[in-house]
Amino acid sequence: MSQSRAIHLPELTDHVGELFFESPWMAIDQEHLGQFAFSTYLDPAYTDLTASKNNPLGAELVDGFLLLSMLTAFHFNNSPIKGDGIYGFNYGMDRVRFTHPVFVGQRIRCVATVAAVDPREDGTYLVTTDNTIEIEGVEKPAMVARWVSLFATREPGEQATEPEA
Repeated sequence: MSQSRAIHLPELTDHVGELFFESPWMAIDQEHLGQFAFSTYLDPAYTDLTASKNNPLGAELVDGFLLLSMLTAFHFNNSPIKGDGIYGFNYGMDRVRFTHPVFVGQRIRCVATVAAVDPREDGTYLVTTDNTIEIEGVEKPAMVARWVSLFATREPGEQATEPEA
């Protein structure tokens, strides 16, 4: 599947097993790592970080949950799914493994594959992607995650409704 090609949601079923996207490389900086710690209350004002100060990998270790949360930006910025009124809701993770440490300044990217597409009777689609966070110059990936998203569509001007669970 070409990254420059727009894929309409109903066509995605034809691409199961194919590359969904490959993001550009990017580096995580200290500022974003600090903001992540603050936003998750891993901040001295809220949490006793005595145990973290003994981290044998050092203070520049990127938190695994920061890597996991970055899937949102990778998908927003690189997904080939196009169309008016389409929104993907986080439906959950089936499997996540943090397999290699990432440190501030290292460049990472996401390579995503379409694992499954399940059209539902209510017009929504459950889309499962296999996501690998790679580290530039490192053979072993930093993270692998199977992510399930619920895609819903809405016509322009139509009121939002809650999708079925």
